[in-house]
Amino acid sequence: KETLAKEIAGILKERQLTQIEAAYLAGDAPSQLSLIVSGKLRGFSVERMLRILARLGRDVDIIIKAAPDSRMGKIKVSRKK
Repeated sequence: KETLAKEIAGILKERQLTQIEAAYLAGDAPSQLSLIVSGKLRGFSVERMLRILARLGRDVDIIIKAAPDSRMGKIKVSRKK
């Protein structure tokens, strides 16, 4: 969730949005955006944060593929420029 929160904070900075403006675009309360930006992520689901990213103009792709037989699967979140 930390990676998603950093991306949300980066969008606000990049687009020079206030938390109030970003909250309006994201369809959430300004106080909730403030919590995300400050890294207080308890109570925020990954799904909710992905929805906020999409509403702030980010495409989000989730790719599921088979892991090698030698290990269990892993989860990776990365930013594509």
